[in-house]
Amino acid sequence: MRLDDEVKELRLEISRFRAETRQRLEVIENEVNKQVALNYNRTIIDYVTKMSQDIVTNLNCDRPDEEAFCKSQMTNLQSGYLKHLDSGSFQKAYASIEGAQVKLGQLKEGFRRDNRVRCVACIESENQLLESNKHLVGQLRLIESPAVMMSDNISAIDSMDPVRTNDLIVNPLSNKTRLQILQSIYRGDNRFTDLSTCTGIEGGQLLYHIKKLLDSQYVYQAENKDYVLTIKGLRVLVMLAQLSQEIA
Repeated sequence: MRLDDEVKELRLEISRFRAETRQRLEVIENEVNKQVALNYNRTIIDYVTKMSQDIVTNLNCDRPDEEAFCKSQMTNLQSGYLKHLDSGSFQKAYASIEGAQVKLGQLKEGFRRDNRVRCVACIESENQLLESNKHLVGQLRLIESPAVMMSDNISAIDSMDPVRTNDLIVNPLSNKTRLQILQSIYRGDNRFTDLSTCTGIEGGQLLYHIKKLLDSQYVYQAENKDYVLTIKGLRVLVMLAQLSQEIA
């Protein structure tokens, strides 16, 4: 075999090796990305489940029999969407929450006709929770698996706008107080007083940091004044936690 033929054959082998290596790397990366997506979803599911269970646990009424009835009703309303959520059926979970809101509205009207003011207020709190959960699940069902080809990652990095990324993602989190706020909200300590206790600051100084997170859509404030993580806030918090563990 002539030298130029040997060189040509060697080049073909190198080309095949590169192609096979690229394919293997893409398969590995896709599997890793799928696991990351599952972690995102699991975190959101756990958060919604905990918030739902907490409102039932913390329900207090001066009528023990009525308290047991309301807790039973709330648990039944929640069971449908929590079951779908846990199985990963986000569309069904969203529809189930909407159905629960209809039933809750009917229950509320019954209490209102009976002039049971305290019961109406309790139902309104549950409805606020359902609205918050619907918002999260509504965002969750739009999440597509981030499993992409390596070439797509390269394209995404090349097309990233550093200024916009800094303004919308990096800068709002460039302070430990805001990270403490996100952690506190995730744990369910999501009232202003909770955030003040967690961060050790209060008043206008605390409001300044909260406003940064609100403006960047990491959190939003529910009708009952509680602060809730958005899907963006949850995803970034999980990413930071994972990265922190990896580089620790």
